[in-house]
Amino acid sequence: MTPRDIAPPTVLSEWLAAGDRAAELLADTVGVDRPWWSERLADHRLPGVLCGETICRTDLFGLADAALTSPDDAINLLWNTVAFCHGRRPGENTRRMVAVATDRTRIGGLLQEAAQASREDPATAFELLKPERGGNTIDRLGPTGFTWFLYFAGGGAPEHPSQVLDSKIARTIRRAGWKRFPASAWTADDYAGFAELVARWRTEIGADRNDVVVRGLFSVSPPADADYPWQTWHRETWTNDDWVNGPLSADDLRQIYHWMALIADAYPMSTASSDFARIGRTIKSVLGEDVGAPRLREPGAAVRDDSYGGYYDRPGGRYRNVG
Repeated sequence: MTPRDIAPPTVLSEWLAAGDRAAELLADTVGVDRPWWSERLADHRLPGVLCGETICRTDLFGLADAALTSPDDAINLLWNTVAFCHGRRPGENTRRMVAVATDRTRIGGLLQEAAQASREDPATAFELLKPERGGNTIDRLGPTGFTWFLYFAGGGAPEHPSQVLDSKIARTIRRAGWKRFPASAWTADDYAGFAELVARWRTEIGADRNDVVVRGLFSVSPPADADYPWQTWHRETWTNDDWVNGPLSADDLRQIYHWMALIADAYPMSTASSDFARIGRTIKSVLGEDVGAPRLREPGAAVRDDSYGGYYDRPGGRYRNVG
């Protein structure tokens, strides 16, 4: 379920307001190695002709309607999409061709169905190309690749629901507040939630097109390690020159908090106790109140008389929540 209280990030609104983003997006053009594609497709007896030595988004939009009516035309849209995404780099496209050629009738039909579903039902379109139980329908073509196909199958419609999803876009969504949105390995339900979120944010921001919002999510994406609270420490609290780039996850920080609390309770006069009084507050500022259980003495709180009784409840060392 999509969280309904997550507002579009301010940085996205600012990016959208800084230029004619729709014009920029529609002008995207990529140079491709058309002879290479023609030769390889012929070798594997596959349908498909690249639009030209360069391919732009509007070229691909023009292939969409045919992809809805014919398996071979759906395969043609796939190759043009992959070429647009890879430019002159062959990548693993030969292996993708082998995968399609091996089961051309079935895969062509699934691509056609997915193209049709992309306009109304993103979850169904996604699941046709990545079933819930099993791998990708086409070898070496995961969600980061085939969501481009689903996107172009919309023919450029401004409110087309099936949009491109990759790890950079996912990071922006997570940073905006949807912490449970996966960083990768998405499901059909995840994709449907993503489509819902993009459509809502387009309306709230006042953007003209869903794909412009998605382009913005990609463009303002934080660094790959930005999901780690340790990076928040760096940006907001660190003033020394001896910064060591983490990363630490939220679970790592909770574990550190718990162990520091345990040591501080056991040795209240130690350096660890004074460190906990300082660092424990910083961890809580990063995680909010969500430090998890067990929670011992609050950072800087008065020391109990019976330190060990605070975290041992029986021989064997299990500590209990007394907070």
